[in-house]
Amino acid sequence: MIKGFLFDVYGTVCDWHAPMAEAIESYAVSKGIAVDAPEFARQWRSAYAAETSRRASSREPFLPLQVLTYDALKTLATARFSTELSDVEAESLNGVWRRLRPWPDTSAGLLALRSIAPCATCSNGSSVDMAPLAEALDIEWDAVLGSEASGFYKPHPQTYLRSVEALKIKPSECVMVAAHQKDLVHAQSHGLLTAFIFQRNNTQGGDYPKSAISMKTAFLEKHNVFCHAEYVIVFLIKNLDY
Repeated sequence: MIKGFLFDVYGTVCDWHAPMAEAIESYAVSKGIAVDAPEFARQWRSAYAAETSRRASSREPFLPLQVLTYDALKTLATARFSTELSDVEAESLNGVWRRLRPWPDTSAGLLALRSIAPCATCSNGSSVDMAPLAEALDIEWDAVLGSEASGFYKPHPQTYLRSVEALKIKPSECVMVAAHQKDLVHAQSHGLLTAFIFQRNNTQGGDYPKSAISMKTAFLEKHNVFCHAEYVIVFLIKNLDY
């Protein structure tokens, strides 16, 4: 029996790429700088993601994601813009993580799922960013969990297990929902059920399992949630071919 849902946030319930690229393009235009904004956005995300992955397997003191995204932005901007961002400029651009846009089915889908079981974040995102982001996305969470609450970045086992524990349920009663294959592989290895979200219009790149694209499970059919024209939402209950 499913008693809770854990959600990845960036890319899963919201589009991080387009708003980020728009913010970078706006800044570049204001400074008369030529830049491939979509590519800059991808490189920014890759830079901080590499750092979270490194920290997930290290014993270094935990630093919130907003610190890592800020540092990655300053470093990348210096390399790409040939000039340093001021602290004010960097803070303004880094604030885009609180102003992302939901996918068309996000609000209605989460509302439907919350009628079934509690829904919480299991994101590497900073806790201070989750409240303003939820407001921007027009959604509500039953709890904000994940890396900062656990003290570990995904894919560390404790990120998933402490999030499940906070919901006071067992891993086998919890569904990890993500648009990223690797996130689900790790969650599944720690006993969680998994739900894969496939976005047809995803411009961010993705490592989608072929078995996910056309599959519907009995759970999805029973509850009739996340069945939308623009995005195919696929629930992977266990042991699918990744």
